[in-house]
Amino acid sequence: MNYQGTQLLEHPVQRVWDALLDPAVLRQCIAGCETFERTSDTDFASTVKVSIGPVAARFNSTVSLADVAAPHRCTLRFSGQGGVAGFGKGEARVTLAETAPGQTRLDWSADAQVGGKIAQLGARLIEGTVRKMSEDFFQRFVAQLASGASAAAPVPVATPPAASTGTRWPWVVALLAGAGALLWLLGRAA
Repeated sequence: MNYQGTQLLEHPVQRVWDALLDPAVLRQCIAGCETFERTSDTDFASTVKVSIGPVAARFNSTVSLADVAAPHRCTLRFSGQGGVAGFGKGEARVTLAETAPGQTRLDWSADAQVGGKIAQLGARLIEGTVRKMSEDFFQRFVAQLASGASAAAPVPVATPPAASTGTRWPWVVALLAGAGALLWLLGRAA
């Protein structure tokens, strides 16, 4: 399955990048996100509760970062397990580009494979759920950017954050964890 999208944001690239690297912002933006933690400089783990049609499950997900070029792009390799509901794995690419002074275009694409009950639901139901989760994520993300504040509740962090700003992309984990929990996943996410 291949998913992609574009979002125009009325904020500079660096501001968008910083927000996408803020675990507290991401946790607020991902519907159903219960936990989100850093397990190493390039790896994250999360738990996201997702319902797709008659199937509801908690997906335990991992994401590894690669090809990081701050503040413009990153590749995420992810996998998620939802027990009897199924599993998903894949890769997502995120790119940020300035389209005008103070405006950023966020492009994302994800290739995913799913199995289990989720795979039996049908492409239309999965695509509709992914689309809805992506829209919800970006509505919340835009609101977080506009407020200029981080979320109130801290997100658990297993290890201290890396000194480099190029290795923290929890929002994509969230986006992809949420959207990817369906087909695992963003992604969703940024």
